[in-house]
Amino acid sequence: METERMIEDTMPPQQVTSLTSLDTGVRPTPSSAAYTAERDACLNYFSRWNETDQVEFVEQLLARMCHYQHGHINAYLKPMLQRDFISMLPSEYA
Repeated sequence: METERMIEDTMPPQQVTSLTSLDTGVRPTPSSAAYTAERDACLNYFSRWNETDQVEFVEQLLARMCHYQHGHINAYLKPMLQRDFISMLPSEYA
């Protein structure tokens, strides 16, 4: 049985992201006023785009993120994507 090579197998050690850091659940405060200004500018642009462009932009962001960041995004989205199927049933079934 042949195994596929992982991306990390071909990357120099300094480019491999460590997944051993612990999440404290506390978000760090933005480090600078420049970050806040740039973030707000990006959000302004984003709100002006149509839905297709917004989705494409988010896909590009996700492609640049590491596995650890994907986990945070997954945890953030999971409650938003859950459906309450019971409330969608006719009242005689609910």
